[in-house]
Amino acid sequence: MCVPRSTSVHIQRVRDAAANVSGGTPCGQVRDRVRVLFRENRHTTSVVQATKQLRQGHKWLDAFRSAKAGNTNLQAVLDRYDRVLAVRREERLWKERIHRVFREEASVRTRRIHKGSFIRQSLYNKLLPRIIPQPEHIGGMIRRRRKARDRRLGVKSELRGWIDDLKRECRFELAAVGPAHHGREGEYYGNALGEWLQPLQDKLKITDDALSRDIKRFQEPYSPEMLEAARRARQRKVANKTREKEREVRGLYSKSTIKRMRQGPPAHVLAKMTLEQRKLYRIALGPSEGGYAAAVKRKLGMKLRKPDLWKLEGGRAENLAMLELKENEIMAENERRQCKDAEGIVP
Repeated sequence: MCVPRSTSVHIQRVRDAAANVSGGTPCGQVRDRVRVLFRENRHTTSVVQATKQLRQGHKWLDAFRSAKAGNTNLQAVLDRYDRVLAVRREERLWKERIHRVFREEASVRTRRIHKGSFIRQSLYNKLLPRIIPQPEHIGGMIRRRRKARDRRLGVKSELRGWIDDLKRECRFELAAVGPAHHGREGEYYGNALGEWLQPLQDKLKITDDALSRDIKRFQEPYSPEMLEAARRARQRKVANKTREKEREVRGLYSKSTIKRMRQGPPAHVLAKMTLEQRKLYRIALGPSEGGYAAAVKRKLGMKLRKPDLWKLEGGRAENLAMLELKENEIMAENERRQCKDAEGIVP
């Protein structure tokens, strides 16, 4: 069997032959599989690997041609292989969807939420938005600046001490030399004093500039963009809480609702409560404002968001006629069924 020399030409022939191999029925999965293999192996440079791939491709080409010519056995094999590839592709798609959902859930758990409040500005930070969870680099930045300021204050105090020591040494040397110091250069007076003080003063100026930047940071005005972002965050928070309350009214409890319902009174209050009071307290923790829960809350003196909601237990006034009609129909149907069941009973 001869082996084609051109990989791209041979794979192109195999891809074209796989387009219609099963009695006029196209095998789309087989064709896509051949296309993928062509893209994966088109850059093969190894002679051994290229020869192996070409022999396999030539074998597939013969099978495709035989199936296209009417070989029922190969047609059945290719149909089955097409279905296997379809199942594999479906499994791969579902795995990708599941992984995508997991990634989205992980991103939701770790996404940063702007609370609408701020970290007040200080010597170590400007006005910053309060974010949950707070980025680690913000806390690290504040800690580094706090340590740097303490270190600079220590350096400043040490430099001032050295400068004072040099000035005292200059005065001491002048007093020791007396009037004879005129026209002479001493170790610490005259031009020598400036040479001693210059590097210390330069270092002191750098330290004072860094400390003044801390004060400037504390006095930095508020950014309009940050205030606008905080305003939008507070609006989103109110909207989220409103939707949460609406879901609670419909009976859909969130984790925060369940956590609030499981909370108990303080220990010193719980110790003095009777069993009946504990029962009423647990009922009052629920979000419901109708029926028995509303009666318990009104009994405990709790404020209801909708004080007149409990009055609608029997229905709205404009719907009473319709409700009575429905009730009569239901009662009539129940009586009819009871009579039918009684007639079916053999005495």
